[in-house]
Amino acid sequence: MIVNSVIFLIAAALLPPLILIWIVDRMDKLEREPRSLLWGLFLRGMLAMFPILVLEVVADQFIDFFPWRPLVYLFLAYFVVPGFVEEGIKYRVLLRRTWRDPNFNYRFDGVVYAVFVSLGFAAVENVMYVLTSGFSTAIARAVFSIPGHAMFGVVMGAGIGRAKWLFDHQQREQAASARSRAWILAAILHGLYDFLLVGFGWLFYVYFILLVIYVIRLLRQSAREDGPTR
Repeated sequence: MIVNSVIFLIAAALLPPLILIWIVDRMDKLEREPRSLLWGLFLRGMLAMFPILVLEVVADQFIDFFPWRPLVYLFLAYFVVPGFVEEGIKYRVLLRRTWRDPNFNYRFDGVVYAVFVSLGFAAVENVMYVLTSGFSTAIARAVFSIPGHAMFGVVMGAGIGRAKWLFDHQQREQAASARSRAWILAAILHGLYDFLLVGFGWLFYVYFILLVIYVIRLLRQSAREDGPTR
């Protein structure tokens, strides 16, 4: 009975990220990516949880050491740490595995790769929360946290796809700048997301709606403008 309950909770935690992965993967019309590459990225996203946990614990201990004003503390703990640490690790995982892979030959590939990494991380994070907090937590995280990770992945991936196009057209400096912007923008959006979610009520919901609109437009534009990087 207990085993069945655990299996049910894990399945409930994994279903939302897998649905989002399927949606983004279906938008890759021109050249489908190897399944081994995509699920390898998903696994790497899951494994990224461990260095992220270590870095966030260290960062939280550092922040707790100082007597910050409440708003400054919230900014550091919920904007800087989750935004830049989580997106930074996902960025490194993404680049190390895909940047020089010959399969990365279309601009939209960057979006697909980044979403697989982001939702791999979101999946294991959701499983951990569900196993410790229950099914209601899975519902709440499916509504806000998992779509958030997917949206940050789209933003980062679109930037990486553009950077890859610039790199393959011998514009190395512009490519480096585009890569950095992809990470920084995803980190800022993620940090603001968590910061507003902590206790800013209606302001978070306004931000969430605007972010959804922006990412849907970016996703459609990226799919429409997809083409070879070379």
